Amino acid sequence: MGTSKGYLPPTGHLWSETKRAVSSMNRNGYSSNSIGKAVSSFSKAGSGTRGHGNVAIGTSGAKVLNFADLVRSIGLNNALNQVGLAHLVGQDPQSIFEGLVDYFSEGTDSLQQSIADQAMQEYMTEMMGSVRSEEELNDAFTKIEPDMFIQDFLTKYVQVSFFTNFAEKINALCKDIGQALKMQERIKEFIRLEITDNYKRDSLKNMDWKGRAGRDYIEKKCDEVWGIFERWGDSE
Repeated sequence: MGTSKGYLPPTGHLWSETKRAVSSMNRNGYSSNSIGKAVSSFSKAGSGTRGHGNVAIGTSGAKVLNFADLVRSIGLNNALNQVGLAHLVGQDPQSIFEGLVDYFSEGTDSLQQSIADQAMQEYMTEMMGSVRSEEELNDAFTKIEPDMFIQDFLTKYVQVSFFTNFAEKINALCKDIGQALKMQERIKEFIRLEITDNYKRDSLKNMDWKGRAGRDYIEKKCDEVWGIFERWGDSE
């Protein structure tokens, strides 16, 4: 995934430092240390412009968790009716999946919304896995655990954000597409492990995902996840 055409990246010394850190990853063989410095620098450079992204992530994530609660309590088809997706009832799992991705997404009015939507698309694609029936789709939503979902969704968000800005640069620095894909997977794994090791889970049993509190909670966790990488850089 590359930087969106027409997108003007941030400017200023922090962004310049980030671009140098990305180049440094290549010179240092994409070591964990060099990846950490690049992602940390990226997090700091974008700290003043993430508001729209946090809001999109909060709203989109809360929709998923509210829908999962509905599926657990009244079943998939009734949940679809409840959220205004009655036209999906009785359709094949792929059509339902596509309709739900569209329902969970926040639109593309801004780059940050587009990134949030891409993160949702990737999360949902992985969640679907080998789902081939309505019953399996029902079970997939029933098994969603809020803490794990938020952690995984935010991991996708950080990964997509980074590669939206730097995939083209990484591709250009690598000797061929095979190496570029391998290095991108290494960066994704670094991001995943850092979040896994540092994410703080809470008791979410009584959270109202349909209300403002649920959206606010996910926005707050989004800030905390970016903070993981900012603190990583400070510790080096």
